[in-house]
Amino acid sequence: MRKLFWGLLGLAYALVGCKSKPAFTYLEGQAQGTTFRIVYADSRDFSKAIDSLFRAIDHSMSLWDSTSIISRFNRNSSGTIADAHFEKVFNKSQEVAKLTQGAFDITVGPLVKAWGFSYKKGLPLPTPPQVDSLLQWVGYQNVSIENGVLLKRNPAIEIDFNAIAQGYTVDVMAEFLKAHGINDYLVEIGGEVRANGHNEKGQIWQIGIDKPTEKEETERPLQTVVSLNGKSLATSGSYRKFVVREGKKYSHAIDPTTGSPITHNLLSISVIADDCMTADAFATAFLVMGLEKAKIIAKQQRLELYGIYATPEGKLQTFASAHFFSTSPIN
Repeated sequence: MRKLFWGLLGLAYALVGCKSKPAFTYLEGQAQGTTFRIVYADSRDFSKAIDSLFRAIDHSMSLWDSTSIISRFNRNSSGTIADAHFEKVFNKSQEVAKLTQGAFDITVGPLVKAWGFSYKKGLPLPTPPQVDSLLQWVGYQNVSIENGVLLKRNPAIEIDFNAIAQGYTVDVMAEFLKAHGINDYLVEIGGEVRANGHNEKGQIWQIGIDKPTEKEETERPLQTVVSLNGKSLATSGSYRKFVVREGKKYSHAIDPTTGSPITHNLLSISVIADDCMTADAFATAFLVMGLEKAKIIAKQQRLELYGIYATPEGKLQTFASAHFFSTSPIN
């Protein structure tokens, strides 16, 4: 699911170990407007380093940090320079945008705001002329990086990494652990996950996928469970994020080509990829595109996917690609 973006709030720390097995460290807290959990087979305390990584990424891509690179670019500060974090996410965003024919687009933010999916709630729905007016400035082709400098074709254009940055942050944390010689780990931020090796019980990591329900339940029912080893998993869904106007629901997933919320029957899509940034971006794009188009691109890009959709009668049905539930590398 997409989450409200940014704001590092806290970090909890705990160690669990026994004599016959390596100690496992558990780091849990709140960051990027959501919760995170990092578990790894080592007794070293990396909480301060993890905290610093969160802050560095926020300072690059947080819309809630007025001094961040993305905030300065959006308010047209001249000569805004991309840092390494920003450039990696930007380049992957543009790559996925091209591969999905614009279903993934980092310039769609103004439309998301117009439909009421931002910090300003209760706004009236945009009129067709308002949507058309915003659409002229939506398009991934309208932004670029040249010699490290961020450029846009019109001052009205804004970008938003909300649909990819948490996946990227998961990768940063996982690569940090790998660089310190840790092979058994799980990194989860707001439901986006990357795992390698085994958990404290010596088992391959098991990741649950929520059953689509509009209720924010304490104990969320699971639709299924998947084993994850050396892979990343990201899920995007339209069943909890919506606004209701005049008795009609409008999904938070906005189609950048039409400027309007999606209307198809796909409720949730989960993607497995080598890295979480890729999984996160494609999960968003696939939710916009719908299941049938998603199947085609997933096969082309060697991605595994799991979709949950509703029949005309309102019953839940699922689709899983050939190797989605396989713990071996995708062939």
